[in-house]
Amino acid sequence: MAFGTLFTTAENSRSIAIKVIAKAHKLELNMVYAELGNPSIEHLEVNKLGKIPTFVGEGGFVLSECIAVALYFTSQDENTTLLGKNKEEYASIVSWMSYFNSEILIPLADWFGPLLGKAPYNREYVENRSKATLRAIKVVEEHLGNCTFIVGEVLSLADIFCAGLLFRGFQFFFDKKWRQEHPNVTRWYEGITSQSIYSDVVPKLEVLEKPALTNKPPEKPFVPRQAAVLDVSDVKG
Repeated sequence: MAFGTLFTTAENSRSIAIKVIAKAHKLELNMVYAELGNPSIEHLEVNKLGKIPTFVGEGGFVLSECIAVALYFTSQDENTTLLGKNKEEYASIVSWMSYFNSEILIPLADWFGPLLGKAPYNREYVENRSKATLRAIKVVEEHLGNCTFIVGEVLSLADIFCAGLLFRGFQFFFDKKWRQEHPNVTRWYEGITSQSIYSDVVPKLEVLEKPALTNKPPEKPFVPRQAAVLDVSDVKG
């Protein structure tokens, strides 16, 4: 029996951890992939904003906001070690998930979205958003200088969730030079994404020698979609 239905888009960063946990906990999902910025009528019936991701349980329970969905899925296993060993670790896990979701993913999406023609392009804006992303990642680089995992001494939901939110960075920008300048984040990311719980669900990215995207106008400029719910790839949910 299916655990429920997950509405998302292909390669949506905020859905990575949810799919990873679902497989690890043997939670069968019906996946409904929407066209970018164009949620289905079925999706809008359960979430009027077309939030990505949105989960609908078999009993009709509806849940959106990616952190809440990831926590709910993880809590289905009462013996899980992914939520920390005490209340302090649990709170730290949620805190780091929130930090990556707001302080890193949002400017990161603002960085690559215009370069892919998914949002209006403005050179200065893209440059500012790239700097904001890198400032936020510097905090993580310093944090990981003395620890293997984001929280505690073993793998947690924070590692899986936060690594998933850096997917686009390593896909488009984080080349050899960047990785050399950020050894702690690079070591942590490669370690988490190589673990079977993650790699069984998410294909391994090609390592960049040079950035795949640079700050120049896209070949196909952004064209607004009428009557569509705005979605710059990973910024919803």
